[in-house]
Amino acid sequence: MSLACEHLNDLPADPVPATTAAPPFGARILLEAAPIPPELAAWAGNHLGRHQAWALPNDVVGARCWRMSLPEGIIELRIPRTHGDFQREVTAHRHAISRLDAGLAPRLVGFEPRLRALLTREPRGERVDDTPDRGLHLRESVHEQAGQLLRRLHESTLGVGDRQVQATANTLRYVDYLDRVVERIDSPVLAGRRALIRRRLAVLREALPQLPPAFCHGSFGSGAWRWQRPTRSVALTGFARAQLLAAVVDFARPSLLWTDRPGLQDAFAGGYGRPLDELERRWLGDFALLAALEDLWPAVRLGDADARLHLADAVCAAVDRLPGQP
Repeated sequence: MSLACEHLNDLPADPVPATTAAPPFGARILLEAAPIPPELAAWAGNHLGRHQAWALPNDVVGARCWRMSLPEGIIELRIPRTHGDFQREVTAHRHAISRLDAGLAPRLVGFEPRLRALLTREPRGERVDDTPDRGLHLRESVHEQAGQLLRRLHESTLGVGDRQVQATANTLRYVDYLDRVVERIDSPVLAGRRALIRRRLAVLREALPQLPPAFCHGSFGSGAWRWQRPTRSVALTGFARAQLLAAVVDFARPSLLWTDRPGLQDAFAGGYGRPLDELERRWLGDFALLAALEDLWPAVRLGDADARLHLADAVCAAVDRLPGQP
């Protein structure tokens, strides 16, 4: 079985246009709602019947998205940006995401290659509160549960014969992609830092074949965690970037909280079943910087000044936390 993909080979020439802001809940009818293409609406209607739908902004990989509320939960209709993205997402659902417990991760309802369309049922729950200094994202029990879920996801493709090769190739594409992003971000936050980042990436590329592989979430962090209040449990969503990568990619965003709160890292490691190994610890700061740059890039492209300012601060913090020169 091969899980390889090519979705990070090229940056879009221009920002991916966002859809209009989501209207009030229930303001559109699936089979009549622009901008859902008629053929896509008919296909979704055959799976689900006639339901109200609302448009979402394009997601982190440029997929067009709509949502519907059904008795069994929230259904998301997605059109990934490319056929490569579509194939990767279907593969992720069939071979990895489906291994997580029902109700704790999305479930694939249907897909149509000709239309490049997927239907998924999203897990219930509210976005984990990330209010500075007091949000749910700072609870050790939340990090422990998140670590448990991530370990199951990471181990879901243990039977893949060329797992290490695929993970190395995909992680290299990820690093190369963000290397190009660094060149395209015209921001004071990178003034005086660009050369340092490029040097570190050059050395990081050489280390990739030694890093432990895993089937990664790709955007793992509190933004992808959902809090299910009745059961006090954590669910995962936002698998648009899921693929085989170096496992440390998924440790990057949570690690930004671990620096000043080592108890969170201990709780995460307890749930995950192991601490980070020596190489993962060595390169964790570099991957945390890459994650911060990846989160900053959409705000730069879309001209979101408030988000850009907040995320630029995260990039500065990640740079400041880098260890000495590799």
